[in-house]
Amino acid sequence: MNRRHVLSAAVAVGFTGLFLALALRNVQFAELGRALAGARWRWLPGIIFIILFADLGLRALRWRILLSGAVKAPVSELYRLSAIGLAVNNLLFARLGELLRAVLAAERLGVPLATTLASVVVERVLDVAALLTLFVAASGLLPGLVDAHLRRGGAVLLALVLAFLAFLILAERSLEPGGLVERRLRSWRKVHEVMSHLAWGAAVLRRPRALVPVAALSLGLWAVDAMVYWLGAFALGLQGWIDYPRSILVLSWAGAGAALPAAPGGIGPFESLVKSIVVSLGAAAPEALAYAVFLHMCSFLLVTGLGLVFLYRVGLSVGGIKDFLRRIKA
Repeated sequence: MNRRHVLSAAVAVGFTGLFLALALRNVQFAELGRALAGARWRWLPGIIFIILFADLGLRALRWRILLSGAVKAPVSELYRLSAIGLAVNNLLFARLGELLRAVLAAERLGVPLATTLASVVVERVLDVAALLTLFVAASGLLPGLVDAHLRRGGAVLLALVLAFLAFLILAERSLEPGGLVERRLRSWRKVHEVMSHLAWGAAVLRRPRALVPVAALSLGLWAVDAMVYWLGAFALGLQGWIDYPRSILVLSWAGAGAALPAAPGGIGPFESLVKSIVVSLGAAAPEALAYAVFLHMCSFLLVTGLGLVFLYRVGLSVGGIKDFLRRIKA
């Protein structure tokens, strides 16, 4: 591991330690244990179904449409690769799961790696747009819970993300030799190359038959994930503070934490940010942290366990992932 990787890992671990310390403020381990011990496990089957079937299934269907310009991919294959990617993100630094699933998709589907990488990046842009859309909608329904500046900031950020997505969808011709954007990027060849790949990956969305279902699947994916947070509130006895619109706000806040550097799996920022917003909704600190730990534990164990099963079925182990990716680059 080179110095840059060591430094980035150290920064991530430092952030994890900082956010875990913030999460544990005003909470005794005994109180946390009692809150977790009181969890109502009858809500767990619904959570399992959403995480393992609804979430991953919607991801696979959306990815299939994004790749439809290059290949007709089996949904079952994309389901497995999506699970692998999420599992590896939970276990290794630098979100290597995204790169690994793109590499595996290119190999197993017989398409260029640039195509699958572009589809993965477009997915992330769609996720940000969908999550911001739900946040803006939920904060509009609950104006007293969200600061007006934060609500306006979310709306502005959503507009910027949608503008960038529209640019990717429509920019293919302008990135060709002699095109408007290409002329301005001639001095930055690498940037032009990356933008061209991304524009090709988003070009499928110029067709309404692709754009409409992809938009619906993106919104549906995060709307379904918010139900995990809502069911988690019932499991921890917090349903008096967290209804469905509030669960969207909690999910949005947790999603913002995913952008922060942290140890694999987002350990630290997730617990701290979820606890902070649930406390602001009126819950006590121990119960709020127990709620965050419960949700994180369910998601981490379920997705990682399933993804590892699929990973070993394709002939890889966690320890061999980096060597596999090095061979691909070579």
